[in-house]
Amino acid sequence: MSYAAVVVGSAFVPSLPLNPNPNGSLPSPNNTSQNTGCGAEDPNHNTMKPTVTVAASSGFKWRLVIAYDGTHYSGWQYQQSPPTIQCVVEKALTQATKLEREDLLLVGASRTDKGVHALGQVAHFVTPFNYDSLESIHAALNGLLPSDIRVREISPAMPKFHARFSAKRKIYHYKIYNDTIMDPFQHRYAYHSLYKLNAAVMREAASYFIGKHDFSAFVNASHNDRVRDPVKNIFRFDVIEMHDTSQKAQELFCR
Repeated sequence: MSYAAVVVGSAFVPSLPLNPNPNGSLPSPNNTSQNTGCGAEDPNHNTMKPTVTVAASSGFKWRLVIAYDGTHYSGWQYQQSPPTIQCVVEKALTQATKLEREDLLLVGASRTDKGVHALGQVAHFVTPFNYDSLESIHAALNGLLPSDIRVREISPAMPKFHARFSAKRKIYHYKIYNDTIMDPFQHRYAYHSLYKLNAAVMREAASYFIGKHDFSAFVNASHNDRVRDPVKNIFRFDVIEMHDTSQKAQELFCR
């Protein structure tokens, strides 16, 4: 049996809404590259030049929706070593756009801890040129990224859009596998607890988090200037009990 705690809360003060992507999501090509380093470019990687260059003094802003398995990464935030998601995405962007990371100004909606995964983390970057079509840059990025990171969407954004400060809400999933023996197919995506959990008590405790709370005690004081408002609103905090069907599936498979 496993449990999933689903937390839906407000993030930062919203600014302007995002321009809708007129083309919708684009398919991601298969990729076998596992180059996750943050150093010099790999000369064997293919690159994609911009399809069109239309100069603009303020530049053009692009919104990314990124999914990744964070097992082999030290969270989102850029650092030279060990590799992070931002580091690897920036390397792909520099190869695809021919720009430097200082020009791209890639920003993610949230920092994540080591080993944390994401289904749809929003980020943005800027370029001095426009794209007639986003299909080629989308395909190029996924061709350059390792197979455990994928750009699910890329779309134009309004100039004042900011991946962090325009976020209206974020959803977090915390999964606990509650059994004597851990399912090897879930060990990357769930915390293993041997001891029997009381779902009713967990739901009662979760209810106290709902509403507006001041999270100043959880903020790193040295970086407090980065937080606009430590008061956040938790809309939902669900504790969901999920029954394991692997044993039944095994019995059916063996018949």
